[in-house]
Amino acid sequence: FIMQKYIKNDLSEIRYFDDDVIVSDWIDLKQYRLMTELEVKKHETNPNTDHHVWNGSDWIDSRTEEEKLTYKRSQYPKLTRYQFMLGLLKYGYKSSDIEAQIMLIEDEYTRELTMIGFKDATNFVRTDPSIDVMRDILSKTDLEIDEFWELCVTF
Repeated sequence: FIMQKYIKNDLSEIRYFDDDVIVSDWIDLKQYRLMTELEVKKHETNPNTDHHVWNGSDWIDSRTEEEKLTYKRSQYPKLTRYQFMLGLLKYGYKSSDIEAQIMLIEDEYTRELTMIGFKDATNFVRTDPSIDVMRDILSKTDLEIDEFWELCVTF
């Protein structure tokens, strides 16, 4: 069914009425006006994020693809140690294999930090720098790590 959509002149309120309603029985038409189709579209399709801007006819996500991916990764849930280790096993890696690869890191500080993160972490965060080090050790891409994360979340 079709609705009549009215907006208050100061833009503070929108009112919807069935088509068979006499609008002036309900609101003061000096204070409200009928919304244009474009105003209705802007209001009803607003994604309500900090990333979208109205370009006059549509809501546009103004971020670059890399910014969208960075945001997506920041929203991944933490993995428990169990989820992470099970994921590695399902991908064909034993923890001893990972530790052996970590031991090949030349920089002592990076090697120790990565080993602590791998052996002692109780949970794993997708955006933690140690995940990037492990990604590089395993010669994986960020997208492959995303797939790994999405699998692990299901355990």
